[in-house]
Amino acid sequence: MDDLTLDRMALDDVGANPERLADAIHDQLGRRSGPVPVRAIARALDILEIREEPLTNIEGALLTTPERGVGSILLNTNSGRRRRRFTLSHELLHFLNPWHRPTAPDGFWCSRGDMIESDRKSHSPHRRQEAEANAFAIELLAPRTQLRSHISGGPDLCRVLAISGDFDISREAAARRYVNLHDGLVAAVFSKDGGFLYAEWHEGFPWLGLRRGQPLPSPPTHPPGHRVSPWDEAAPEDWLSGERAVDLAVQTLAQSDGYAITLLHAAESSQDDDGSEDAYDRFSRLHGHR
Repeated sequence: MDDLTLDRMALDDVGANPERLADAIHDQLGRRSGPVPVRAIARALDILEIREEPLTNIEGALLTTPERGVGSILLNTNSGRRRRRFTLSHELLHFLNPWHRPTAPDGFWCSRGDMIESDRKSHSPHRRQEAEANAFAIELLAPRTQLRSHISGGPDLCRVLAISGDFDISREAAARRYVNLHDGLVAAVFSKDGGFLYAEWHEGFPWLGLRRGQPLPSPPTHPPGHRVSPWDEAAPEDWLSGERAVDLAVQTLAQSDGYAITLLHAAESSQDDDGSEDAYDRFSRLHGHR
């Protein structure tokens, strides 16, 4: 990738909103095909060094001065290449936002938990700035203006795989992006060895009744040679808390080392007053399989 030239002073005029800042970088880049050249972007914005080495307690670090004139970024090689692209983008926002407060005397040291923080309204300044860094990272790597064709139609984990490949981001990041932008009531549940890790959901999705480490209900089985299962009807009480009447369907993607992504799709129940709607009709209505 050829070196880029970006006007950092022009970015300073954009303000602190992470999505607008990412958009401003794309405005300077112009329309490009293929994955976003995040390393070239970082170099063009005064990141002098991007170093990679195995780390045990952090995913990435930004080493800089209080003035943020220049910086260096450290990435964890124990994480995959696509996850490191996200981490690099995350640290870049800490560098570009002068309101972000360092977590150490020499800069920012960010954990795996920081990389999935999403609560931008938290009372904790640290959690808010980590959530802002994540919002910037995904907007930079997978701009919503380029995702329209991937999020149209009914929910499907195959679209998540396509986003991951086309934008060169991890499947985990792609799933989070997908459920946040999709119009349906969808949630992505992340698990390890069948135990719940965390979830990301579309605004309005019913409250998940899951605790960290809790075994998940049995997922749909995968046909031989397929990574993504078919959709299957699920019992709402196995996944959700509260009394809200919904129909629920589930699809899963099994990954290596016991990791899995489960996609949930909820729809307001239209079952007859006597509760007699046929299960096939209910599931077909939910996914349009008429």
